[in-house]
Amino acid sequence: MRLMFSYMKPYWKGVIVVFLLVAAISISGLLLPDYMSKILGEGISAEYSTLVNGVWVTLPSGVSCDPLLDTCTVKQVSDFSIIMKYSGIMLGVTFLSSLASIALMKLSSQIGTKVSRDLRSSLYKKVTDLSVAETSKFGTSTLITRATNDVTQVQNFMMMLLRMVLRIPIMMIGGVFFALRKSASLTGSLGIGVLILFIMIAIVFVFVGPLFKQLQKKIDRLTMVTRESINGVRVIRAFGQGEREVERFEEANVDLNNLQLRTGRIMAILNPSVNLIFNVVMVGILYSAYSLVFETSIIDYQGIANVSAIFQYAMQIMFSVLMLTMTFIMYPRAQVTANRIKEVLSTESSIHDDGSVEYNDFDFKGEVVFDDVSFRFPEADTNILCNISLEARPGETVAIIGSTGSGKSTIINLIPRLFDISAGSLTIDGVPVKDIKLSKLRSLIGFVPQKALLFSGTIRDNIAFGKEDASDEEIAEAARIAQASDFIESTEGQYDAVVEQGGVNFSGGQKQRISIARSIVRKPKIYIFDDSFSALDFKTDSNLRKALKESVKDATVFIVAQRIGTIMDADRIIVLQEGKIVGSGKHKDLLQNCDVYREIALSQMDEEELA
Repeated sequence: MRLMFSYMKPYWKGVIVVFLLVAAISISGLLLPDYMSKILGEGISAEYSTLVNGVWVTLPSGVSCDPLLDTCTVKQVSDFSIIMKYSGIMLGVTFLSSLASIALMKLSSQIGTKVSRDLRSSLYKKVTDLSVAETSKFGTSTLITRATNDVTQVQNFMMMLLRMVLRIPIMMIGGVFFALRKSASLTGSLGIGVLILFIMIAIVFVFVGPLFKQLQKKIDRLTMVTRESINGVRVIRAFGQGEREVERFEEANVDLNNLQLRTGRIMAILNPSVNLIFNVVMVGILYSAYSLVFETSIIDYQGIANVSAIFQYAMQIMFSVLMLTMTFIMYPRAQVTANRIKEVLSTESSIHDDGSVEYNDFDFKGEVVFDDVSFRFPEADTNILCNISLEARPGETVAIIGSTGSGKSTIINLIPRLFDISAGSLTIDGVPVKDIKLSKLRSLIGFVPQKALLFSGTIRDNIAFGKEDASDEEIAEAARIAQASDFIESTEGQYDAVVEQGGVNFSGGQKQRISIARSIVRKPKIYIFDDSFSALDFKTDSNLRKALKESVKDATVFIVAQRIGTIMDADRIIVLQEGKIVGSGKHKDLLQNCDVYREIALSQMDEEELA
């Protein structure tokens, strides 16, 4: 609830107007039965006459005689002016109430959609600010569910709350007040019915609340399975596991469906039960009215009008109780979803942007120094990297190689602070990376990750992603260096060719080259290529590295690779094993004095090729 209220604060003026409209609609709804009873009670009346000494004498208002006797007659008297007066008032109240209802629906929907928009924006901004460790902790599927389904649940509950939170008490208290004014004896059965409904609300709340908590987890799982199946469709087909994935989806789907059915069965009992209680209350009111007529407590049209008004007040009160029931039923699910959203929003990133703005105008050259750096993941017991010390200067290419899981990618992820070091010192031009604002730090770096990722749009958009104001010439030059210009210019539309979601209409090598061009176009001080040449053939790889060396001769270059052929010309090669540097030097030196490097090299090339 606090989460919703905090996001409603900017729209407090609209919320006040909504409450005023709700109050006006509720009061007008309470006035209509009263005016209707006045039409019946004052516009139509019974005139009793009795025979006295052979002469018919009209009795005073409120005095009656027994119409079954020959000495008593009753006559209906209508006052059309009173009927027209209260009918006009009813028509005016109804018209104004209708206008208020339209305004209420529009304004409450606007507030609800704006709050949900703000929530989604906050969630997205928070997710982009979180480090890789935090986003991995939540998982992609649950983050998507929280930003879509959960926000929608909160939005729906908030709109119901805006429309009902004030209307329910006004209708209930006002209905009881007006009903008691009409006849206290006729209102007794209504109180019993309301009490029974409240007990039913409590029972439903106890049973349905825990189910809604489970429901969101089931939706998370279904989203995860669906996302994995769609993203991995090629692997699934290649391994002939289509039926297995269908079964996996069906399991998650049926699991969610069964839980929804359990919730639905409990909810299905509610409406018939409310209708039953409502009709019992109506019968109780009719029975009370019959008793009053039989006892001659009701002798005119006003008494009948009171019965009619109490019927309508009973309907309003019961409807309010039903709305209260629906609000209570929606509350557990809204509470669960709000807590899930709050959990993301309240998560603090392990990467804090505490850098100083004084370095925003600093002329960085790109010298990177690791001094006795160690790293471990949050809550982990052991270090992934241990006592890493290396130096990379502008104009120098430093390659990093090692077996799978040796920590190659982790090292280069520390430079743009995708992770923070656990111990030691990491500086750029002598300035600790933590002292540089993240925006400035990352503007110095051209990063090409292991998995080439393209965004939906055009090739031009994807290359210019590294530099929004890049000219056509800069984009073309970056593509040429990345060895992407040939296939781009042979594609229909060339640089304006459409890139589908995830770049599925391009091969792995093409995606890698576009990703490399995206990094080159921004002309950073530091280049980081995290196994970014793996999908390229040897010729393209060689041509790309030659073109790259000419264009980035003043920048610091880090290359993480598995292929010896990609790194053998590097100025320095760092060999990693189990998070430690076990070799450092040029290709020929490492072949002589580093067993790990020699073993990797001989597994890929023969002696002649290595020489």
